[in-house]
Amino acid sequence: MKKLLGIVVLGLLLSSNAFADSEKCKSLTKYSNHWYYNKCDELNSLKSKATTSENKENSLKSPKVKTWKNRQIPSDYKRPNLETLRYHFLAYNKRGRSNQFYTKPSSQPTALKFNLQKEPKIIKKIVKKMQSTGLISYLMYEDGEIVIDQLSPPERFGDLIDNDTMIYSMSLGKSLGGYLMGHAICKGYINSLSSTLADWPIMKGTLLETATVQDVINASTGDQKYIMDHILSSGRDIGDLTIASIAKKELANTKPGKKRFNYSQFSPNVALNYISFKTGHKFSSFINNVLKDHVGLAGRLEFNGTGIESKGVIQSNFKATRYDTLRIGIAILNDWNSGTCIGNYLKDVYANSISKGQDIGFGDGYSKSYAGFFHTNYPGIRDAVMGMDGYGGIGLLINFDDNRIVYTHAVHRNYNYKSLVLKAIDKGKF
Repeated sequence: MKKLLGIVVLGLLLSSNAFADSEKCKSLTKYSNHWYYNKCDELNSLKSKATTSENKENSLKSPKVKTWKNRQIPSDYKRPNLETLRYHFLAYNKRGRSNQFYTKPSSQPTALKFNLQKEPKIIKKIVKKMQSTGLISYLMYEDGEIVIDQLSPPERFGDLIDNDTMIYSMSLGKSLGGYLMGHAICKGYINSLSSTLADWPIMKGTLLETATVQDVINASTGDQKYIMDHILSSGRDIGDLTIASIAKKELANTKPGKKRFNYSQFSPNVALNYISFKTGHKFSSFINNVLKDHVGLAGRLEFNGTGIESKGVIQSNFKATRYDTLRIGIAILNDWNSGTCIGNYLKDVYANSISKGQDIGFGDGYSKSYAGFFHTNYPGIRDAVMGMDGYGGIGLLINFDDNRIVYTHAVHRNYNYKSLVLKAIDKGKF
């Protein structure tokens, strides 16, 4: 009787929650971005049990919103409409919810100085692109000051993002992993770039057992037979798996192939989880020491990943605000010029870059070399530049010679990346 009563009560609770959600959905425009964001499509699907899953999916799509099986807008898709862009921005930003690996805000965050550019032609050009493309945020930092600070207008994305919004980094997290590796070396957790992963039990009997840290952060471990981007030779998606699981299944009893550039999600995941192993699986404490205390983040930064840390669950994607992401770039710039251990590490990494070869299209599609999970060797740019790059037109490029940073957040790279990012990082103008 008690069991029956419990089932009834639970049923009432679930139905009341569903009713509340349903009432909320009634107040939202059907097929709008907020309608999708509040999972009104899922609630609606409960009403039509008779339809097939394929028909159900098709019936719930807005005629204005286009989606793809991999949940990403293809980079060569020329003109996605606003509804499609907004939908995918919300979808991307719902990724990576983690309460396990995060930083606390610094009590003394790095102060940001503003001396905003007043040249109307420059601002007009950025605003024009924000009104017609997937460009959402634009920041330029020069000689210690933010000189350009633009956010998408309300009628585009401005109602979905502000300066306090945690935004998903995509593959900027790879480069952050390379930066964190430098701090792990400088703090003595890892001996050097030439250290191998032989001491990590998870890697025993895999091609990575003999790989050096340098191999890992240059994405050149010889794993190309088994790994390509985010997909394994078995067809499994790296984003869903632990390092232990991949080592046991796809990489068991493997030997490295030719050590060449192979862009993937796997190598940066390996780097972060090796740091975790070397710190005694105290990754959160480590990133707080680096990002909260050294970088001086004003807010929270979250890494993907949840589960038993020793199995290698940390994923190389993070969420942070636009200003805190810029603070990471500022810290890297200042470190390079500091003459400290981490500054020397960055210069060593830069000097030991490898050619992307035939895989030049991976990442930003312009840089020819890769160094410590940073993109380097941009055609026509003679200055020392290291770039963080993320899917959809997210980019943070650092010009060490001119003390300049350009940071863009976007949902699609249809905003003239060459002009607004590459020319801007090179010359400070478009």
